[in-house]
Amino acid sequence: MNIKQLKKELRLDNSKLAFFFDLAPTSFANSTAKSRYEQALCRFYEYLKEREPEETCR
Repeated sequence: MNIKQLKKELRLDNSKLAFFFDLAPTSFANSTAKSRYEQALCRFYEYLKEREPEETCR
C-alpha cells in the first residue's frame, strides 16, 4: 500500500497526518522526514490489517 491509497481509504489529508506527528501542516509538508513518516504509517496500517481478527458469522 502506498500513501495515496492509504489517504483515500481512510479519508486522510496532510493536515490530519501532521496532527498525528504533532506538527503544523506546513512543517509536515516541508519536512525532510515526510516520506519516512508516510512510509511508517503505511507499514503500520498494513501490519494492523494483517492481524485484524476475522469476522465471525452468527
